[in-house]
Amino acid sequence: MSYSFIPDLPFKEPVIVFTILLTIILVAPIIFKKFRIPGIIGLIVSGMVIGQHGMNLVESGESIKLLSTAGLLYLMFLAGLELNSRDFLRNRNKSMVFGSLTFFIPLIFGLVVAHFFLSYNFLESLLIASMFSTHTLIAYPIASRLGITRSESVMITIGGTIITDTAVLVLLAFISAATQGTFTLLFWIKMILSISAFSFLILWGVPKISTWFFKNMEGESGSQYVFVLAMLFVSGLLASVAGIEPIIGSFLAGLALSSLIPHTSALMNRISFIGNNFFIPIFLISVGMMVDFTALFTGFGALIFAGTLVIVAILSKYAAAWVMQKIYGYSNSERQVIFGLSVSHAAAIIAVVIVGYNLKLIGLDVLNGAIMIILVSCFISSFVTEHYGRKLAIDEADKIPAKTDLPERILVPVSNPATIEGLIDFAILLREKNDEQPVYMLSVIPDDAFAEEQILKNNKMFESAISHAAAAETPLSLVSRVDLNVANGISRAVKELMVNKVVLGWNGKITTTNFFFGSIIENLISSTEQMVMVVKSSNPINTIKRILVEVPKNAHGEAGFNAWLAMLKTIALRTSSKLHFSGDEKSLSKIRDYYNTEITTLEIEYQPRVSAHPIIDQAPGITTNDLYVVIAARRRTLSYTHYFENMPRDLAKFFGNKNFIIIYPEQRAFERQALSSSLDGLENTSIPNGVERFSSLAKMKKNTPENRHNTMTE
Repeated sequence: MSYSFIPDLPFKEPVIVFTILLTIILVAPIIFKKFRIPGIIGLIVSGMVIGQHGMNLVESGESIKLLSTAGLLYLMFLAGLELNSRDFLRNRNKSMVFGSLTFFIPLIFGLVVAHFFLSYNFLESLLIASMFSTHTLIAYPIASRLGITRSESVMITIGGTIITDTAVLVLLAFISAATQGTFTLLFWIKMILSISAFSFLILWGVPKISTWFFKNMEGESGSQYVFVLAMLFVSGLLASVAGIEPIIGSFLAGLALSSLIPHTSALMNRISFIGNNFFIPIFLISVGMMVDFTALFTGFGALIFAGTLVIVAILSKYAAAWVMQKIYGYSNSERQVIFGLSVSHAAAIIAVVIVGYNLKLIGLDVLNGAIMIILVSCFISSFVTEHYGRKLAIDEADKIPAKTDLPERILVPVSNPATIEGLIDFAILLREKNDEQPVYMLSVIPDDAFAEEQILKNNKMFESAISHAAAAETPLSLVSRVDLNVANGISRAVKELMVNKVVLGWNGKITTTNFFFGSIIENLISSTEQMVMVVKSSNPINTIKRILVEVPKNAHGEAGFNAWLAMLKTIALRTSSKLHFSGDEKSLSKIRDYYNTEITTLEIEYQPRVSAHPIIDQAPGITTNDLYVVIAARRRTLSYTHYFENMPRDLAKFFGNKNFIIIYPEQRAFERQALSSSLDGLENTSIPNGVERFSSLAKMKKNTPENRHNTMTE
């Protein structure tokens, strides 16, 4: 007798299914990111692979349907939660206009094509046309990541989504009633009353209940999150009772709670984290599982039919965005973002198709065509929103002046004793002369049985650095951080100390682990928004004569643009060096504008140039008396460009004995003024909020080395 230890396909064991889903959520975005493809696409494609029309690994059963529905409701809830209610109300008229356009234009396009070209009767044509009017905010996470969710074009698209999806669902109810012979005046009265009562209950009742709950459960973060989750799904349930699609209820719940949940709060962080890393990815995977490529190969007629539906769906949504642009004078980027967000079809179109199929108004050909609309529209939505969202973010950034008057706190993580003094020298070079803030020197200790012993060894080892800093009349504070992960330890110290500049030493080793999971630097810059500088000083920093700065395209659109320009000015003045900038003309023009407003004796040169491999091209002209500065960028940010992917390898190969700095600008201006006073007396206090082990050594008085003293806090 033989036994099989491998379950039959598709897998139905919950542990196996859950493992597959979590593996996809973890791995797919990492792999697709390496090929510059949005992670959303990776999740959808992965769903196609594991679904019943692919490898048939996972059955699209009740468990997947449950998690997928939760993900869709969570997506709409986050969209409402991140909206500023005042901005939303201010743009309500434009939202209504766009909602009308994105409903009626696709409806008219679809009605004409279905009735006159595909020969369906009126009710069947109306049902097919209503598929084109719906859309799902698949690309909303991209807009959120790019920081454009409060842009007017994004807000009116979200508002338009609610209007058009509500209109489609009302139309669907009309078609269903007409088919079943129940379409009467009573039908309209019940529909209007139920929608009005539901909207009032959510927008008035949810804030009242939530205010009472938050007041009485202050500090109970777990209970608060569960309460918010309950409000989300109760609102969806009430929407169903009122005859409205649950996604409308979840959006209104988010809008009702938006004023009660601050965007910078721990509760908001939990809501976003769980949604963006679990519920929403599972929804995207489930969308991919619905796609059936085999439908295209049932005959040439099926291919033509599906292609016709896809073309009408895409063109009609583009037409709505184009008309909106013409009416309100939006820019090309704003029009494309509106189109990118509104072109994707997913949940609502499935609801329309399933209802039509059950009413026997449409057949499998329309169902397969709808699946192809989902596939193509989701791809187009992701790429268009990613590409033009970056351009819109640059345009928005140009309107907001960057803040450079924030209190300066510099953190220097160290692990190699040989590089400590060089990194401290560089930090001292950046520091304002009369600043009372210390330079923080961080040591991250592995969390094991030898942690306390290692802290004591480090304290001994860093004594020379303390003396070195004291000689420059610079207070130095030693922080020991116990953590399982070096990047996490640095990131948490950055938050706890409210640091705005991080100075790291260079380690040019490229390993397989680094390629797939990222180096310490990559992991750090992905988890922090502060300016990070990676320094390699083969020669003393005070010997440099020229600073050559490589500026990527769109660098002027980053929030930290002014901050790194001010820092380079400080370095140049203190080392009596020339500044030489090379990059695209627009960024150089912004740099000129910045320095022209400054009273300075700097000698500055500008060289307009766009190169595919600037680091390799400039390497031969760099000498040991030069400091080469690369203005880099975090992935998926405005100024990120392809040559950053090979930057560690190129620098290690061509700059072995030369000085260089990699600067990752901060991503947004931090509002620290109100909090800065809490750390002004750091010398006499311990660091708050969950530091497992914290040591602060040799917080020196400024006047002389003899006045320094050592303290230890636990």
